[in-house]
Amino acid sequence: MRKYFPILIAVLLLAASCVQQPREITRTQLRDKIAGAWLGQMVGNIYGLEYENKFVDEPGEGPFVFNKAIRKMTAVDGAFSDDDTDVEYLYLMMMEKYGLDITYAQVREGWMYHIRDRVWLANRAALGLMHYGFMPPMTGRKEYNPHWFQIDPQLINEIWAYTAPGMPAYAAGISDWAARITSDDWAVSPTVVYGAMYSEAFFESDIPTLIRHAKEYLPRGDRFRAIIDECLKLWQENPDDWKPARKAMAEKLYFNEDDLSKSIWNADLNGAMGILSLLYGEGDIDKTLLIGCAMGFDCDNQTATMCGLLGVINGVGNVPMDRAIPAEFPHWTKPFNDRYINVTRYDMPDASIEDIIERTVVLAEKNILARGGSVREEDGELIYTVNPKARYVKPVEPEASFSLPADRGRNLAPEAAEILALTRETDRATLDSCWLTIPVSYRAYTVDVINDGIVGGPGAAFYSLGEKSNAPKRDYFGYRWDEPVTTDMISFHYGPLEEFGGWYSNLHPEYLDAEGNWVPIEAEVIPAWPFSDEVFFQPHNGEFVFRFPAVTTTAVRVIGDDATLVHWHKYTKDVSAFISITELQVYEAK
Repeated sequence: MRKYFPILIAVLLLAASCVQQPREITRTQLRDKIAGAWLGQMVGNIYGLEYENKFVDEPGEGPFVFNKAIRKMTAVDGAFSDDDTDVEYLYLMMMEKYGLDITYAQVREGWMYHIRDRVWLANRAALGLMHYGFMPPMTGRKEYNPHWFQIDPQLINEIWAYTAPGMPAYAAGISDWAARITSDDWAVSPTVVYGAMYSEAFFESDIPTLIRHAKEYLPRGDRFRAIIDECLKLWQENPDDWKPARKAMAEKLYFNEDDLSKSIWNADLNGAMGILSLLYGEGDIDKTLLIGCAMGFDCDNQTATMCGLLGVINGVGNVPMDRAIPAEFPHWTKPFNDRYINVTRYDMPDASIEDIIERTVVLAEKNILARGGSVREEDGELIYTVNPKARYVKPVEPEASFSLPADRGRNLAPEAAEILALTRETDRATLDSCWLTIPVSYRAYTVDVINDGIVGGPGAAFYSLGEKSNAPKRDYFGYRWDEPVTTDMISFHYGPLEEFGGWYSNLHPEYLDAEGNWVPIEAEVIPAWPFSDEVFFQPHNGEFVFRFPAVTTTAVRVIGDDATLVHWHKYTKDVSAFISITELQVYEAK
C-alpha cells in the first residue's frame, strides 16, 4: 500500500506533461462555474437523499418524488447542510484560516472540533482514530480503519478541485492526499478521478473526454481505472438504456465482491454508479439526478458529485431552477433562498450561498497565482492565466501524537490455564438480527481468539453478543493461571466496532487476591480513555495499555460497562450490549 503514493506521483507528472498550453478564464466565468459547482451539488444532495440506500438488488423504477427534500428545506427555509456538502464548507473555512497549503495536523484539529456527530463508516472511523491520537493518513489505513474501502472520500473532497481550475494534476494530487484521511489503497481512486474531472471541467465540456482524461491520473493496473474502461464500454454498447450497465457493475462490484470489501457503500461500486449516471445523464443535471437516484446504492453521494460537476461544465445556468427554487417556495427569489443552514456540524456558522461562492472564488484566485498562474485586467475584467502543469506536493508531517509503551515484558496470556469471559461464544441468532457494517470475515465466534497473538484482520475479532436483552451489561475478559504470575501491564485491543456498539463506557483492570476476591487495580491508561462513550469518539482496532505497580496473582481481568446507544434501538431491537475484542495481553513484570 505504501508504494502506491510514489506510483501516483509518477502518473500525475506524466499526465500533467500532456497538458501544455496555459489556459485563460475570466473572473466572471470562474465565479459562474464555482456557483454551478456549489448549487449543482446542493441539488444532487438534497434531492438524492430521498433514495439513499433504497435500491440495491434492483434499480429504482420511478416516478421519483422528493417529499423529504421539500420537508427539510421547509424546516430551514433554504438549503441545509449534509455530509455531501458540509465538509467542503468546513475545508473552505479551514483554508481561509490556515492558507491553501493546509496540513493533516490542521485537518485533524478542524475535524475534532467541528465534527461531533452525523458521520458514518470510514469518516466515523477516522474521527475516532483522531481522538485516539492518530494523525492522518494513519486514520485511513486499512490496518486501523476497517472501512477504508468505503465511499466516504468521494463525497467530501470536491472543493480541492474547484479551487484548482484547469490544474488537473494538482487537483488529482491533493484529492489523493485528502482521501487518505479516511481511506486507503484502491478506495482513494474515485476521489482522484473526481478531482481531476472537476478541475478539467472548467475548460473541457465533453463528458467522455473528461472521464478518459481523468482516468490517466491513476496508475495502469488500478482497479477503478479498469472499472472506468468497462463503464465506457458498456455505455458505448448500449447508449440508450443504462439498466444493463448498472446490472453488470452491480454484479461485479456488489454481488460478486470479496466479503472483505462487499458493501452497498463500496467506493468502486458507487464510483461506477457515478460514472454511469454522468454518461447516461448526457450533461443534463435533472436527468443525471433521476438516473443517479435509480442507480441506487448510496445514491445521494453520486448525485451530489455529478450534478456539481455538470454545474462546473456549463455554469450556474445549467442548474435547474425548479429544483433550486421549487414552486413550493414562492417567496424565494434566489436559489435555495440564498441560505445554507448548518444542521450537522458543531459551531459551524450558517451562511449566504452567494457568500460561500464568492469566498470559494477568492481561494481559487489565490490558488491560481500560487501555482504559477497570473492575472491581468482588460476592459475592467480580470483574466486569469492558469498553469495546467501545476502539481501538488504534500507536506511532511508526523503520523501520530502519542506512542504506546515499548518496554514490555513477556506476554503471559498464551500460558493461561483458562480464559475468563462473561460471554464465551457469540449468539448467532442475535448477531444475525443486527444491522452490521463490518464484513463477516473479520469475526470470530468464540473468545478463544483473544490470546492467539493476532490483533487484527480476518477472523480476529470476537463479538461478545449474548442472547437478546435490553439490560446494560458489565463485560469482562481475563485469564487464570495454575501458578501465580507477576504482572505490571495489561494491553486491551479493540476489534472493528459496529455503528451501534462494541466498546466500553469505562474499563479498568482487576486481580484476584488470596481470598478469591476481585480487587480493582489503580492503573495509568495509555492513551487516555475516550472522554465520551459516544460512537464518534471510539477507535476501531485501538490498543489501550494499563500500567500499574506489579501485582502477584493467579488471575487478572479487565472489566467495564458496555456502551449502549438508544438511537440504534429502532434498527437493532433488543440486542444485548457487547464488546469487540481481538486480543488481551498480560505482561510479566521485569
